[in-house]
Amino acid sequence: MRGRRAVAVVVAAAVTMAATERVGRAQADGGAVTWTPRLLLQTDAIVARHGGDAPAIEDGTTHPGFYLRRARLGADAASDVWRARLIIEASAQPEVATSPLPVLPGAPTANAGSLDPIAGSLEGGRTRATEAFIALAPHKAFTLAAGSLRVPIGLSRQVGEGDLRLPERARIITRATPDFRVGAAASGDLGLLQYSLGAYGASPVLGTDFRDGGALYVLRLAAEPVGPLGVAPQLRRRDDPWFAWWRFGVGLSVFYAALPGANQFGIGGDGRFQWKRLCVTGEALWTRRNSDDRAGFTIEPGVFVWSDRLELVARGEWFNDRTGPRSATDAWGVALGATLFTWSRLTRIQAAYTLRSSPLDDRMLGWAVVRATFVTD
Repeated sequence: MRGRRAVAVVVAAAVTMAATERVGRAQADGGAVTWTPRLLLQTDAIVARHGGDAPAIEDGTTHPGFYLRRARLGADAASDVWRARLIIEASAQPEVATSPLPVLPGAPTANAGSLDPIAGSLEGGRTRATEAFIALAPHKAFTLAAGSLRVPIGLSRQVGEGDLRLPERARIITRATPDFRVGAAASGDLGLLQYSLGAYGASPVLGTDFRDGGALYVLRLAAEPVGPLGVAPQLRRRDDPWFAWWRFGVGLSVFYAALPGANQFGIGGDGRFQWKRLCVTGEALWTRRNSDDRAGFTIEPGVFVWSDRLELVARGEWFNDRTGPRSATDAWGVALGATLFTWSRLTRIQAAYTLRSSPLDDRMLGWAVVRATFVTD
């Protein structure tokens, strides 16, 4: 069944890719409606693995083999001040169950209990709608959106899965932050300051209301005082007018989750710096629920060694699942990766080696992954 689904998704993705070379236009209600198809297709090959079974990862798997990591199909639509997006995703079952839903027989469950109540993807390994919203955007300083949205906690969660510099996000991000949730948010670009303020359902289960699953309130502020960077500054080309300028950006995220039982709150900071081919990003996050504190950080320096085509990236990260006593899910990690872009950047080949260790018993796990990514923009 899973193999047939993967084949069907790949065929559908190929058909969609052939149709995404141009933007379609239609007339509706007397105004121009612009629609843009969206496609993301990722395949992974785990080519090497050594060490024990822990710590496992939440975004994918460390088990050797070839599999369809993620496929997304959908479209954007715009008319005057209105915007809409619908993206449907099919993905592989992650190594760690990231959903509070009942786990299917045989599905992995290791370490699932240490995920924050608000963390993880909607339904790991199941077909879902990621972004599905309608928005009113009368000015770049103000956009009001409602539906299934990216939750703006930290920098890494704002980066699209096709634009990640390494195959998996840092452990503190996957363990302590959500990806998409149903809610409403106001956001805008005020020049030197960008903001986002939203209220979301804390539960990843679609259809769960605030009384059953809790509510999540998020405020994010970001500043780019010298010049524009965006959430993926490494994608700026050499011919970009800002390429030769050194620029930096900082961000602050604060959230509060009103949950059944104990509530949760947290704060995070992030930064990014770019100068010519060099781009460095970093992020730290701290959360508290009951008297349990969780903290972690990550830093990712990277440089293009072949202009606009080949980027080398390193990562150092640390995750403390519960400050005070040491835990089996505490971990430090390092990674080294490379991404090769085609000239259009619609196709990307990525290779990375990751090493993670738990300080409790010195177990160490390393694995190498090769990823092929196809995107429409």
